[in-house]
Parts: sequence; structure tokens; C-alpha cells
Amino acid sequence: MNLKKLFVLVSAAILVSVFAAGCDKKKEGDASADEIVIGAQNPETGPIAIYGTQAVNGAKLAVEEINAAGGLNGKKVKLLNYDSRGDKTEAVSITKRLLNAGVCGIVGEVTSGGLFSMRDTAQRGRTVALSAGATAQGVTDGRDYIFSDALLDSDGAPAIIKFAMDNNGYKKFAIITSVNNDYSVGLSEFFKNAVKDNGGEIVIEQNISDGDTDVSAQITSFRGKDIDAVVFSGYYQEAALLLMELKKQGLNIPMIGGDGFQSPDLWKVAQDASLGTIFYSGFASNSPDEKVVSFRQKLAERGVEADQFAANGYDAVYLFAEAIKNSGVTDCSSPEEREKIKNAMSAIKNFEGVSGTMSFKPNGAAFKKPFIQEVVKENGEYTTKLLN
Repeated sequence: MNLKKLFVLVSAAILVSVFAAGCDKKKEGDASADEIVIGAQNPETGPIAIYGTQAVNGAKLAVEEINAAGGLNGKKVKLLNYDSRGDKTEAVSITKRLLNAGVCGIVGEVTSGGLFSMRDTAQRGRTVALSAGATAQGVTDGRDYIFSDALLDSDGAPAIIKFAMDNNGYKKFAIITSVNNDYSVGLSEFFKNAVKDNGGEIVIEQNISDGDTDVSAQITSFRGKDIDAVVFSGYYQEAALLLMELKKQGLNIPMIGGDGFQSPDLWKVAQDASLGTIFYSGFASNSPDEKVVSFRQKLAERGVEADQFAANGYDAVYLFAEAIKNSGVTDCSSPEEREKIKNAMSAIKNFEGVSGTMSFKPNGAAFKKPFIQEVVKENGEYTTKLLN
């Protein structure tokens, strides 16, 4: 053998050896070799941190339970979690990071605005993004990898307006929209349509913005008008501000809201001003259902209060578990395997979660029963009472 041939053979042997060593190292260090990784991205700091933090609290509990029961498809489940801070640019960046990590799916974003910002990135990556809170109109439309296990505004708003009119006799409404909030803008349309469809009257409309600290002018505009209830379509922070301003101005008008009201901070901040407020949600922490009671107790042991977002985060992980189990996927590194998870997720029917029984509509949104709650005071403590 001449020296040239010997050099070629030795070089080839070295390359094969290096390549093999590299493959072994990748396999050893790759979490997907012995874990099923589910990503999570939600705001855990910033002005809407309570929604994301609670969704993650629920998701973590579900992962702990699944692993304690033996894992999934022969592997342990890992939650790869990042804080998007409620920032839309950061949300997109984190989605790309999770896609690069080869996750089997993503729990997030919890808000409609957050999901709107990152859904196309997840769709292009052929990876399911399952929101634990997004409810705005069209938030899952036209993208077969995008799902939400939250109660739709289009189901919740008509239900609570009909309830308020049939049970409380409300006929005339003021509507307040937070114009820099996608969730609020969309929900106001559902509220307005529901009022009209049920024969009610919209007496006046007003606008605020998330982050406002002075809403006195908007509330003053209600003076002298015949209004049975104020409908606000935004989040609990501004709801508390509006309720306190109503009380300050001596206007004894009750408030109606959506699932953005479901935070203990609403009644802790507004206190007596919040009494009589009613809102809908996709979860009732005060339900006597055994599954809900157990969920509530387990979170309480961790110092966490069970709410809609914790419940949706918990159910989201179990929905992923159901889809992954049914698809038989054990390695999510290829888009073909992740497509199997997407198809299995779409096929889920009558899933029994702590937030109720749900099925997915063709557009990836959940169909589930709304729960109607009223803020009350019992034994000196502010809490909520289930009305339906």
C-alpha cells in the first residue's frame, strides 16, 4: 500500500471515530433521550405576572403527578419553563428557543396578546402551542398547531349577560373597554352583541387603557344616566380601579366582567367596592367535585391558591400527556412526530379536567361550560360564590 492510500484510510478512520464519539456525546447529553420535554412560556414577572405564574404552578403540579405515577410512554416528563414577562418580542424569542430545544409542545402563552404574538412561530415550527388562558376572538383560527383550553369569550360573554338579565333583571348597561388590550377589545364586542341579542340596551360606552391610574372622568360620565350594570371587559387591575372609583363617587352600580376578573387581588384591593361583582370563568375553585377539591388541596400545600389559570395550566399538561400517550410518541425531535401529537390533540373529546369537561373545536379552541361567580364577604373574608 502506498503512502497516499494509507493517509486516506487513516484520515477516514479518524473522521469515523470523531463522528461516532460526537453522536454518542449528543445522545448522552440530549434530555429527549430519557425525558419527554414540554416547554412553557408565560409572563411570570411584570404587570400580568399572576396569570402566567398561576398557569406554571398548575403545570408543575401536573408534571409532578405524572412522574410520580410512572411518567409517560416509559419516560419522565420535564417542564422547560421560561418567563416571557408579558413582552411580545420576548415571547417570540422564547418560542424560537423552545423550538430549538426540540420540545414536544408548549404550554403558553397564557394571554391572548401573548399567543397572538408567538403563534405563527410555533405554527411554522410544527409544534403545538396550547394556551392556558387565551380567549380572544380568532386567537387559534387558521393554525392547526395552536390550541387553547380556556373558556372562549364567545361562550362566556353571552352566558353571563343572559344570566344577569334573567336573574338580576338588568336591562341597561354601560360598557368599558381597555383599548390597548387585545383581550378587552374582543370581549367588548361579544358583550355588546350579547346585550343586543337578549333585548338589552347599551346606554353609554367608555374607553380606558391598561395601566391607567385615573378613571374618574369615565365614571363621572355615568352620573344621571339610567344604568343597571357596568360591563368591563379588561383585567382585574383596572377592574379594581373602576370599582373603587364607582364607590368613591357614590354610584351604587354593580359590575360584570369576564375571566380576567378571576384573581384574588381584585377583591383584596377593591374590598367592599367589589361586593356584588359577577364574572364568568372556565374554572370554579369552590366546586364540590372531588377532582377539584384534590387539586385545590395540593396547591394549598404548596402555598398556592387554585384559580382558573392554575387549573388551565394543570389541564394543559394533562392534555399534552393524553395526546402524547395516544400518539405513542417518545422522541419529539422530528416534525413528523410532533405532527402526530397535534393530530392526537385535535382528536381529544370529553376530556375530564379540573376546569371541567372539554373537547376541542375544529379551530383548536375548547368547548366547555362557563361558571358564574359573585364576589361576596363570608366570615369577614372576601371570596367568591358559585352562582350556577
